[in-house]
Amino acid sequence: MHPIVPWLPLLFVPAFAALLGLVSFMVSRMGWSRLAAHYAVAEVPAGVERELLGYVRIGPAKYNNAVRAGLTPQGLWLTTWKIFFIGHPPLFIPWSAFGPVRRQQFLWATTYATHLTSGSDTVSFQFSSERLLRALPPSVPVDG
Repeated sequence: MHPIVPWLPLLFVPAFAALLGLVSFMVSRMGWSRLAAHYAVAEVPAGVERELLGYVRIGPAKYNNAVRAGLTPQGLWLTTWKIFFIGHPPLFIPWSAFGPVRRQQFLWATTYATHLTSGSDTVSFQFSSERLLRALPPSVPVDG
């Protein structure tokens, strides 16, 4: 038996972790990192109650059941699961960054789409949370 063969199963764990880190980083480059350039924070305050969002799309990347949102009068806090920490710092997006929200219906699913202003850039943001929709201030118009 070759001397490296008993070590092959042990190499699987670091190889899998590296692959997961690379995928997480690449997904973040599709939109989250553009928001992080202006809205990244060190951590979410302990008093902010967060809930898991079933459907979220930031840019072209879908984060179904992987993003937690905290709703405050000042804005929206976003975090991902700890496993996706590479390239996904916590975000605090003030309500003033939200553009008009439009309702989209496809079959039985209702989603809401808007654009978030991040400096001179805009990032598309879609969600399905009714609670997030109700938390939007009156300054953010909702069409449909």
